[in-house]
Amino acid sequence: MYPFIELGELKIPTYGICCAIGLGLAILILLRTCKYRDIKSDTAIFTGMLCVIGGFVGAKLLYLIVELDTFIANPELLKHAILSGFVFYGGLIGGIVTGLIAVHKNKIDTLGFADLAAAPIAIGQAMGRVGCFLAGCCYGCRTDSCLGVVFPIGGDAPAGAKLLPTQLFEAVFLVIATIILYIMIMKIRKQGIVAGTYLIMYSVWRFIIEFFRSDDRGNVGALSTSQFISLFLLPTGIGLIIYACIRKPTEVQKNDDMTKPDQTVE
Repeated sequence: MYPFIELGELKIPTYGICCAIGLGLAILILLRTCKYRDIKSDTAIFTGMLCVIGGFVGAKLLYLIVELDTFIANPELLKHAILSGFVFYGGLIGGIVTGLIAVHKNKIDTLGFADLAAAPIAIGQAMGRVGCFLAGCCYGCRTDSCLGVVFPIGGDAPAGAKLLPTQLFEAVFLVIATIILYIMIMKIRKQGIVAGTYLIMYSVWRFIIEFFRSDDRGNVGALSTSQFISLFLLPTGIGLIIYACIRKPTEVQKNDDMTKPDQTVE
């Protein structure tokens, strides 16, 4: 809808502004929740920022892979791809890989940090989808329902047609997911359950919402690229929760249980 904010001769991409807001909110959530996994705030923020950098690199790489045929046919488009075009699942994978390296180097419990990252990732995604809506990308199918929106000329979405605002549908879902994950990180001490819940919720949602999108986003057989990746993330999330339930408590969990007021220590 509004891909740029113009300040004189300066044009600021609204997608970038939304991502910056999302990053700020993610940091605030991380600062408020790191105590629930006994991770120092500065360590959590530093590790989180490394994950963000890895995420952006992964998101860009998967975008280039998905659109490889387009760039081969039109190599001049590559210069525009430097500042635009990301695939979230590439960012998630890139962030996970970077995070695994970072937590190992900083000697942080992997599942504990994964739990901390769940809600910040979700709110960052939510703001990113708002940015997608403003930029006119990641749009939905044509519709005659009252939910349809008409995008103006100049964006990625077809102008003049009523389209489902799948970007906003996802943003609402992710805000709700953020609230659920935020509550879970405060209530659940078994490390890995919160992260597993995020993977399950988002993989199921993403698989479904892809049926209602009509933008060009690559495919693997009959499935979109994101649906294909969702098929792997769903069992990963389920397996993570199962592992978290049968895993022996860490020292952090033991100490936390011993300090509960209703706990009798003999």
